[in-house]
Amino acid sequence: MRCKTFISKLLFVFFVASIITAVPVGKAHADAYKVVTLGADLTKQQKEDMLKYFGVTKEEANILEVNRDEEVKYLGGVASEKQIGTKSISCSYVEPTTKGGLKVSTNNIYWVNENMIKNALITAGIENANVKASAPFNVSGTAALTGILKGFENSTGGKKIDENKKKVANEEIVTTGNLGEKIGQDKAASLINEVKKEVIKEKPKNEKEIEKIVLNVTNNYNINLSNDDIKNITSLMGKINGLNLDFKQMKNQLNDVTNQLKQNLNSDQAKGFFSNLFDGIKNFFSKLFS
Repeated sequence: MRCKTFISKLLFVFFVASIITAVPVGKAHADAYKVVTLGADLTKQQKEDMLKYFGVTKEEANILEVNRDEEVKYLGGVASEKQIGTKSISCSYVEPTTKGGLKVSTNNIYWVNENMIKNALITAGIENANVKASAPFNVSGTAALTGILKGFENSTGGKKIDENKKKVANEEIVTTGNLGEKIGQDKAASLINEVKKEVIKEKPKNEKEIEKIVLNVTNNYNINLSNDDIKNITSLMGKINGLNLDFKQMKNQLNDVTNQLKQNLNSDQAKGFFSNLFDGIKNFFSKLFS
């Protein structure tokens, strides 16, 4: 009798379980690979407008908010209060991919550009993704990278990013942005990219060797940088050097940025810059590491 009772209860449990599993469960996100981050201080209408711009609905992507505290966490001590701003406005669309490299575009962002963001994403360790940074109106975009990295981490196709890499990548954005105010965004991005490439490749042993690399690359530039600029770039490169990045793994990405910037700087002055830059780097390292 007890056996029959037990079997009856067991059958009832299986019956209930079959009903539960048969009921369709609403999927939270149709494509959790796609992530949109929205500035927490945007109005409801502005958030809806940004979703339309990115071409997704709430059912088609994982929608996250980025607040000012998150931005300050990675930009505090690196960017000024004015650069960070008082509100979180920047938005991003992130879709990790398995190939194709980094595809970055910007809209309504004036202080950083596509190549600056791409450079920072490479430092953070991201190899393949479609990325869009935007805002409902013109903003600096200083904090755009914070949202992009958050989006990548929260995509099913992404992964957790080392906190130190995130901080260094954000500092790279700010350092490049400050330099861009003086020499132009693409030239600043190309300069930082070339210095970074040599630092990752040569793995200098101390700050003095890092500064030599910075001075060599910057001296092949037509514009004189201030001592503070040299100091800031050297400081950034010291932190990048401390990440122990793999040059063989990153070589193609770094070269892709170089090639893209060559196309962007398609002028006689730009051609002269790259010619002098690469000749100078070649001669310098043949002497320094021979």
